[in-house]
Amino acid sequence: MTPTTEEIRAHDPTVPVPVAAAYLGITPQSVREGMKDGDLPIGIKRGNRFYIYPDRLIAYRCGDTANPETDKRAVVSFLQKLIEAVEGTP
Repeated sequence: MTPTTEEIRAHDPTVPVPVAAAYLGITPQSVREGMKDGDLPIGIKRGNRFYIYPDRLIAYRCGDTANPETDKRAVVSFLQKLIEAVEGTP
């Protein structure tokens, strides 16, 4: 049975891999491999543990596939370029 969005939100602070898999309609192994490969931006992997955040899981299922880590790197890169431009200006 597929968990509801409310059931996913009730998992605090993280969602177990099998529950996330059922919510996405894929296997637990696919969740693990997708997270390892960076193709499934729903949480983080630390060692052998997977931490799946309810809000990211829900957002991903709703079509928001933005990776927050990629977004952070883009912001940092933009700010570095901005600082270099300002410092280079007399």
